[in-house]
Amino acid sequence: MLRRFTSAIIAAAAALAVAAVALSCEPQNPEEGGGGIVVAENSLSVNNNNVSYSEGSQYLLVTAVDEWTLTLDFGEVEEAWLNVSAEAGRAGSRKLVMAWSKNEGDDSRTCRLTLTVGADVKTLDFVQGGHSSVNPVTPVEGLNPDPVPHWLELPATDDPDLYFFTHDMQHGGKTKRNYSFYLDPQALVAVWVAYPLNDNLAGSGSRTNAWGLDPKVPKEYQAVLYKGFSGYDRGHQLPSADRYGSGINETTFYGTNMTPQLGSLNQNAWAALEGKVRTWASSFDTLYVVTGCDIRGYTRTALDNDGKPVAVPVGYFKALLGFKKGGTVGNTAKQGGYTAIGFYFNHEYYNTSEIMGQSTTIDELEAMMGIDFFPNLEAMVGSELYTKIESTEDSWWK
Repeated sequence: MLRRFTSAIIAAAAALAVAAVALSCEPQNPEEGGGGIVVAENSLSVNNNNVSYSEGSQYLLVTAVDEWTLTLDFGEVEEAWLNVSAEAGRAGSRKLVMAWSKNEGDDSRTCRLTLTVGADVKTLDFVQGGHSSVNPVTPVEGLNPDPVPHWLELPATDDPDLYFFTHDMQHGGKTKRNYSFYLDPQALVAVWVAYPLNDNLAGSGSRTNAWGLDPKVPKEYQAVLYKGFSGYDRGHQLPSADRYGSGINETTFYGTNMTPQLGSLNQNAWAALEGKVRTWASSFDTLYVVTGCDIRGYTRTALDNDGKPVAVPVGYFKALLGFKKGGTVGNTAKQGGYTAIGFYFNHEYYNTSEIMGQSTTIDELEAMMGIDFFPNLEAMVGSELYTKIESTEDSWWK
């Protein structure tokens, strides 16, 4: 299994900070033989400087013609509720990580960031709404990821180039979690979508075909798919049939839930596997599902309806973790009520009879994909059972 530090925002900000430093090292002074990039002017910018009361993080871009310092002014608020990964640097462009805590108050609060380069001063006001703020349902102007909860279905979120989002749903008169996804804004696909599933959560109804845009992600960072891809299906990651119900099924048709998928896979073996997943879910109290696409080393793209290139995955995977209270399914009685299995498919045609031949343990799938799939499980069952669950492919699934 993959051992990773998984403490929500702290882990995400730490990983982002390391990558920001590694990937955006400041250029050397050209006069010293570094051949660095010449910066024309000083600037300070973020994708979104007006966010909700929730905790979060995003990149802060500092561009300076000379050595610079960055100061944070919280006004009359004594608590320092926002921090950045560096407060000084040399000439060049540098991508910093800016992280902020949850605003527990009703009123909004502002942090003024001041960039000082010699005698030149640039300021940026970053505003966080309070609990009384009205949060619009229209797309935000920049990528503003959601804080990462400790839900059991969530893989580790430690990639600095990916952004975590989650959707709720109104179900049975209550607000429940619908699904979460990890977006690659350059490839215009989610590398995984994660959600809980059982007969109750799947609901009843019919497919809406309500193709639309995800209101949490700007249009330029998701596929626009009112019409299909040329040469590919609009392949759901969270299947439509896993979320029926008015106002719920529509969310499965967001561009963030789609990838360009060959019809020969999508309509055959992959669809059959999705059906198996729903059948398996009926045997558990909850089946925790991660569906993803492998875009490592992809070479093909498909155009969305706006002409944007969308990565064509080289493969697809599923990681499943079933829970049955009392342990009456497969090895669950010996494993704290849990059992798990993984699948990997190359992006090509498979006969439906080949589905179980693509199965693997969670440990093996983690090693293949470099993803820690169920990092929050260990704290619930202990390291011994955790190791057994992720290293065992229970014959029950077959």
